Amino acid sequence: MSTASAGSSGSIVIGARHGYARRTALRSSPGRRRLRTCAGKLSQRKTRGSRGLSVVAEQHGISLEDARALFSKRFCKGSGVHLELQETPTGRGLVATAPVAPGDVLITVPWREAIHVLEDGYSDGDDLRLALELLHVLDDGDEDGYIDGEYDARVKTWRKYRPMLPVSTGAAAFWCVDNIRELQFPEAVEKTLAQRAEFTAGAMRHSNDSRTKERIMWALQQVHSRSFSVMTPQGRARCLVPYVDLFNHRPESPKEARMTDELLQRALRKAFTKGSEEGINDGEWAGAEPWQVVGPDPEDLENWEDAAVFQMRSIWAYEPGEEVFITYGHETSAELLTSYGFFPEPNDGEFIRVYENVQDLIDDDRFVDEELNSPALQMEKEQFMWSMLAVEAPLAIRPGGVRESAHLLSALRVVHARENQLAAMRDDDVPRIGHSTFVWTEGDEPCGMWDPDRFLSCFFDESCDSDEWLWDDDDARDRDATDRAALAQACARCEEILRDDFATTLEEDQVMLDEIEEAIRGLSPEEADEDPEGHLEYVAALRYRMSVKRILRDFISECKRAYGVEAEALKAEPEFEYIE
Repeated sequence: MSTASAGSSGSIVIGARHGYARRTALRSSPGRRRLRTCAGKLSQRKTRGSRGLSVVAEQHGISLEDARALFSKRFCKGSGVHLELQETPTGRGLVATAPVAPGDVLITVPWREAIHVLEDGYSDGDDLRLALELLHVLDDGDEDGYIDGEYDARVKTWRKYRPMLPVSTGAAAFWCVDNIRELQFPEAVEKTLAQRAEFTAGAMRHSNDSRTKERIMWALQQVHSRSFSVMTPQGRARCLVPYVDLFNHRPESPKEARMTDELLQRALRKAFTKGSEEGINDGEWAGAEPWQVVGPDPEDLENWEDAAVFQMRSIWAYEPGEEVFITYGHETSAELLTSYGFFPEPNDGEFIRVYENVQDLIDDDRFVDEELNSPALQMEKEQFMWSMLAVEAPLAIRPGGVRESAHLLSALRVVHARENQLAAMRDDDVPRIGHSTFVWTEGDEPCGMWDPDRFLSCFFDESCDSDEWLWDDDDARDRDATDRAALAQACARCEEILRDDFATTLEEDQVMLDEIEEAIRGLSPEEADEDPEGHLEYVAALRYRMSVKRILRDFISECKRAYGVEAEALKAEPEFEYIE
């Protein structure tokens, strides 16, 4: 952990009080593990991410050529679908063959061909019930499309579509336990293990001689990575829709997601207003998703399902040759890897949680000067923080460093505020970070959004004549000191996480990755297509934990380089001072 000597210029050292028990959120790591090489059968594959490549464990059971032929046969010329299945920088994806505008219909599939279950009021989760329904359609239907003596339109459709479903999605919730633990980051490991345990228990509970646990787990993989939640007249349903599940994910930061939501709603309102005027659609678009079940009057429930369609509309505009994306939600890299078997590099939606919630942050008072944090003031701060509109927003480090982590820093601003400073703060909407956060009343910049060059030049040069930095104003100096203390605490927590939560360093991980890539280059194409021992899972876990470490390291480096902040945690004596 870096420290600043008494002679180092322009740094803040923030220390913690001696004797504070280690936070329960941190876990003692095992000893450094011996570097190992996965020299087995490995394959480097492209992810469903938007801009980068990654090594994932997804395995297809059909060639791209055959998959493209199935898609083209279903959506031939004249069908109104202007998409083609191609190999893209994100893997197999749907590419526009004609211009697409926001709100345009991309694909329409009859609702009677969708496999679905209602979400609420059942003892088993909808994941498991939909997986069992998928197997019922695939395994129990005959060649003529009948199940239990009744014709079912889903049978023939899904028998044809079955080869398009992957042999393995590579989702981390279905990995072996050892490879899940290779994620290293405790939050990712614990949530993935919990998801795996839930799926395994459900599969074992419903397995029998004709439907094995492995078969149910395969179906759960499909459901967990390819299903949609949609409103119907019968209630909200979880569904699998053939061909619509081929769209890849475009990750977004909270700011981008907010802009997308606004763009999507404008486009959908325009599209459905026009459709209603032309008598095409009955009623308005309901919900915030780009997908919808559209049909006749819901009052006519007897014929509703036969006439309804599942419709996917475009969120963004595209030109011919561009891959058409949807968004799977505001997913972290761990969530994407757990559910879908990939994560993009970089992932604009990623965040590394530093504190579980507001209470967790408040309770960690190791870095706060006792003279500035009386019990009465601490209670006032606690009430102030719990009242903020974005109280549920993650207190996290995000890709992009200090500016993108402004919400965490603004919450820490409250923690380090002096008694007279709470009245100088307000909870205000900040479009640049996608939600509200704390800003100073005299100015609208949340903590972390200052210009670092201006910040440093005016901080160290009292002759600075900037109108925005009133260095002859004691209140301005105090606000600056509070913001820098917030930066220092965030930096200290990042150093703790890197030290305590990971069994290997980023440098050690890079050595492992280099060894694996060298082993891959020595394999034949046939060998590289096989992965009998789960080595692809290990590589995906390795790449994931490296991405987390880079984000934390980049944040620490920026704090020290651009803002002159040094963080030192768990010192023997309490300390908070400017060092000049």
